[in-house]
Amino acid sequence: LEEWTSETCVSTNLVNIPGSSSIKPDPLGCVLVIGCWNYPVQLSLVPLVGAITAGNAALLKLPSDMVPHSSGVIKKLCEKYLDQSAIKVVEGGVRINQALIKERWDKVFYTGSELVGKIIYQAAAEHLTPVCLEMGGKCPVIVGKSSNLEVATKRIAWGKWMNAGQTCVAPDHIFVDNSIADTFVEKLATTVKEFYGPDAKKSEFFCRMVNERHTKRVSEMLVEHKGKIITGGTVDLKERYIEPTILFFGSDWKTFTESKAMRQEIFGPVLPVVAYRDVNKVRDYIAEGEKPLSLYVFSNDHHEKELFLRKTSSGAFLVNEIATHLSNEELPFGGVGHSGISSYHGKFSFDCFSHQKAVLRRPDATVFDVFARYPPYTKLKINLLGTVQTVWPASRVRAIKLFLALAFVYFALRNRKRVAGLLHWLIDTFIDF
Repeated sequence: LEEWTSETCVSTNLVNIPGSSSIKPDPLGCVLVIGCWNYPVQLSLVPLVGAITAGNAALLKLPSDMVPHSSGVIKKLCEKYLDQSAIKVVEGGVRINQALIKERWDKVFYTGSELVGKIIYQAAAEHLTPVCLEMGGKCPVIVGKSSNLEVATKRIAWGKWMNAGQTCVAPDHIFVDNSIADTFVEKLATTVKEFYGPDAKKSEFFCRMVNERHTKRVSEMLVEHKGKIITGGTVDLKERYIEPTILFFGSDWKTFTESKAMRQEIFGPVLPVVAYRDVNKVRDYIAEGEKPLSLYVFSNDHHEKELFLRKTSSGAFLVNEIATHLSNEELPFGGVGHSGISSYHGKFSFDCFSHQKAVLRRPDATVFDVFARYPPYTKLKINLLGTVQTVWPASRVRAIKLFLALAFVYFALRNRKRVAGLLHWLIDTFIDF
């Protein structure tokens, strides 16, 4: 943290020599953090930690309308251990959110749906308040014929049905090469049984939907395409339970793309799968849609991996893996387009809540002023100003630095006695043994 908050020295251009240039991170001021219900501890406290480390005062709004017990515990502990003069915690539902976003903040951090994210963005614009919006979207998975299906099915099943699919980076739907589609779907269904047993309802590792409303919303996707269910499909509305379900559309792209499951973010334990024959068709479909929070490619074909890396846009891009980029604090986490604005995690959380202030320090002696700076401007002055303000190519700058370094080494070697005498004088003068 001491390193993050300290000034970072940068090079000074010719116009400002002699002088020093640096970048100083400043706290933004008073920020609003709106947590989310699917991971209420992590998605509330991680951004709050970023706000605090950057030196801000913060108000944390907890999702108590959806997860009252978790929110209650977080509020109690925050009030017990955090400085209440700088950090406040509130609970409440939609009305509290509406009241909070009407106020003027120095930054608003929100995790949740795209619909609410647009409302918050619009309210923040009234005060020109910067925002960090972590939303989500439909994260696609591409499974190529060169992939290791044993690994792919396990990692996809883990990422999809963890937290019953209520994860913003969970696989939302799958495109699988037609030549391996049947084998892949069979292995994926087998993997689900291995993870959660013959009856996932009895498994201690498979959780429930957050409430009845979301249970009903997701269950309606199953009613529309009962004939596509490969495994799962059981729903218990009272217990908020939906069995891990795979919908296989074969090569029927029209039915797949027009299904209810593909018209909204699923955010539940239902996974649509479609087979493809032309990988470029998949790339076009993804590129033409809204940009996902994460894009996953399972393949050992270099061309396939590069195709999706270079020809699509997403918040994150993972090869042969699902969601584990979140564990690496050296990587930013955030979306692009409709999946989010800005990013955080690790140092990126600190930067998210900081202003990078430019600092320039120069002596005030007139001898250091460039005479061509001030009017009247003659042709000589104009030419001189153009020269000193020229931005040189990086290759030329490196060449000049190398030349100066070699010149210094040459001078030092030619004047060894003088250099040694100068060092001896510096040691005697400034270092007290």
